[in-house]
Order: sequence, then structure tokens, then C-alpha cells
Amino acid sequence: MKWHEVAIHTKEDNEESLSAYLNTLSKGVSIEHSIDILRQKITNFDEKFKLNPKDYPDSDIRILVYFDETQDVETMIGKIETFISEADLASKEEIDISHKVIEESDWENEWKKHFHSFRVSETFVIVPSWEMDEYEYRERDRLIKLDPGMAFGTGDHPTTSMCLKFIEKTVKPGSSVIDVGTGSGILSIASHMMGASSVKATDIDELSIKVAYENFVINDCEQAIRLETADLLKEEDGSYDIVIANILAHIIEDMVEDAYEKLNEDGYFIASGIISEKRDEITGKMTRAGFRIVEILEEDGWVSILAEKV
Repeated sequence: MKWHEVAIHTKEDNEESLSAYLNTLSKGVSIEHSIDILRQKITNFDEKFKLNPKDYPDSDIRILVYFDETQDVETMIGKIETFISEADLASKEEIDISHKVIEESDWENEWKKHFHSFRVSETFVIVPSWEMDEYEYRERDRLIKLDPGMAFGTGDHPTTSMCLKFIEKTVKPGSSVIDVGTGSGILSIASHMMGASSVKATDIDELSIKVAYENFVINDCEQAIRLETADLLKEEDGSYDIVIANILAHIIEDMVEDAYEKLNEDGYFIASGIISEKRDEITGKMTRAGFRIVEILEEDGWVSILAEKV
């Protein structure tokens, strides 16, 4: 399969606004920082990524967005250009957009050269399948096997790692969990590993469903996780101990009341994918719906919220 890769070179100040918008166009969005910025941000940089300096963008960041071969890439680029012209962004005149077509197999082979196992929380470790026999893990470690696909990243985004920290705290043996907008399925796999008695993973995007299922298979949990196409919680008829949504702030805002309704008493809502500027707005809506804010985590401009139904 062929993919269109659209690269936006820009200042780091524009990361949140551009990535939030691009996530509305495609599930396949990744962000590459210049090597200097990465070394400042990531303490275990050399453990995670072992690329040459020439592989990093000269600009502060390069945002990569992917469209499959069935999509009209020129239309998508036009939408991106319109957003840039209308949005409040830094150094607009320096933003550069480029496009190329790549083969999925080529992309996957590059990741096998450079993507390595890394810890994302106290016990969860992301391990590419080709390193399973090499990784030296601790007794308490929970290894999530992941083969990056074109549509999804590696699980190292702050929104994912913060969700995993909350999952470690809230999911107990016997818990019932729904992972809304499952994407790659990482959070569903983690919930299963924590001992949840039932896990349901949903997404409106068929590509997400395909990728999540593939990840469930390589983690030997495809029979334990119920996977369905669904639009958030709009037609959900079950009730759960934990609702997880690692999506975007405006989508989470729309589902706060539904999450409260679908939770059992004393249940938890784990919400992530929220930019810092939206934190107070989301927590305010949660409080008005009846939630108690238990904990807020923040990293690199992203926020995750743990709220309890009381």
C-alpha cells in the first residue's frame, strides 16, 4: 500500500495548534523535533532513538501527517494551507509544506532500524516485536508488543504515557473498561494486562479498528477484548468501572455527560489528549457533570485528567 506523507516544517510554538488540527484530518500524525530540542526534552533519548543528526529536521519541528492512497492529497494540503492562513501561528512566513509518496513496507523497515524498547510508566514497557527476545525486563514489567504502522506512532506521546500511569492506578482485577477512540489499542491492551475482567475498545475509524486488532493479536489478547466500530459513547448501552478517552479536548468536552452516565458509582474517567489551554474548561465541565477531579498530569503542553464519579 502507498501513503502520502505531508511534512510541515515550523516553529515549536505551533506544535499544539497544528497537531490538534491535523488530528482532525488524519489518524496518522507524528511530530519530529530537532535533535537539540529532543535532547532537552527526553532524558533517555539515546535509549529510545538512535538516529543520525541528519535524520532530524533543521526547523524546530517537522509535523508529519499521513493519508492513504485513496484520499485526495491535494485537497488535504489545501485544507492545511487554509488553516495556517487563518490560525494564530508563530512565524507563518517560515512554515514550509512538502509532500511525497512512500511505500508502507519502506516505512516499516526504517522503524525496525531505529525504534527500540522503552519504558512509558512504572511497569509498562513498549517493545517492538523484533526485540522481544533481547529486552531485559524487571519482574514487575508489563511488556506491550507494538509494531508501528503507518497510521499510528510508537506509543511514546505524553498523552499515552500519562494514560498508562492512570491505568496502573485505577484498573484492578475484575474492572470493566471501555477505551473510546482506541486508535492503536495500547490502552486496551494495558487494561487487559492489569486484570480487567472485560475490556471494550471502540473507534469510528475503520483503519484504527484494523490496527488495534493486529496489536491485540501480537499481544495474545484478541479474544479478551471486544472491538467495535462506534461513535464515542452515543449509542453505548453498557456500564463500566472505567472510561478511557485519549482523543482531543473538544471531543472529550462533548462526551463528559455520556461518560458520567455510563460509569458505575465510584467509577473513573481517564481523559487525555487535552492541550494545557483547555484544562480548566474541561475540568470545569467535569465538575458540573458530577465528577470529582482526582489528579491532573501535565507534560509538554498536554494534559491528562483522572476524574471520579461521585
